Amino acid sequence: MKIFLIIDETCFYQPDFVAEFIKKTKHDIVGAVLVTKVLPKSNIERYMIRHWYYLKLIELIKLGAKKTYFLLKNAFQNPKEGFYSVKKVYKHFNIDFFEVHYDINTEDNLDRIRKTNPDIIVSSNSLIFGEELLAIPKYCINRHSALLPSYGGLWPVFQAVRKGEQIVGVSAHTMEKKIDKGILLSQEIVEIEDDDTIDTIYQKCFKCSAYVVNEAIKKIEEGDLVPVKNEFKSSYYSFPKKEHWKQFRQKKIKFI
Repeated sequence: MKIFLIIDETCFYQPDFVAEFIKKTKHDIVGAVLVTKVLPKSNIERYMIRHWYYLKLIELIKLGAKKTYFLLKNAFQNPKEGFYSVKKVYKHFNIDFFEVHYDINTEDNLDRIRKTNPDIIVSSNSLIFGEELLAIPKYCINRHSALLPSYGGLWPVFQAVRKGEQIVGVSAHTMEKKIDKGILLSQEIVEIEDDDTIDTIYQKCFKCSAYVVNEAIKKIEEGDLVPVKNEFKSSYYSFPKKEHWKQFRQKKIKFI
């Protein structure tokens, strides 16, 4: 089958997931999109800048230091030591890609995707897919850092931690007009440990994401669209509000 990737350029977690997926898939990657700009309502970095006062001073320092470290490592990258940007992953594996700002659903973007004639689009990004895009391949698959149907939407790990969950996870599902809905094809549980932070939990989620997405593709290949059964209750969240941060601070887990 022919696979097309649509991935956010977020340096902390996406690069190694994408590299691992490309290495492990047996299918052809026929093209890719690099999402470099998203609208403010879905922009995690913009949210953090606007709401910096919710973080402790040491957390701000650690976030700044980690971002600087990743930028430096990306500038002097050695692929044997891992990847620090999705763009470098695409280039390393000779994936033909183009960048998208804000809207994936323009006619030019859709035409470029259509020309690759993909069977499956794999999504791990913050953009909304319109009906025309969803209709291009046989299936669109979304990767999400939560145990769906619980914690759909934005910042699922943060929301799970503030709600006192002991486990989180990764889900891969077919995409439809409603966000984080569709047929749940594969899922992996990630345990929250005492020394975890929001940052390390996301690292663990993305570490198993390539496996989860490949399992979903395998099910499609085998014609097995029976949804994964679980007892998780449906919920959906946008960015954390003031009261969410207060509840989060009552937990023992740190942000970073």
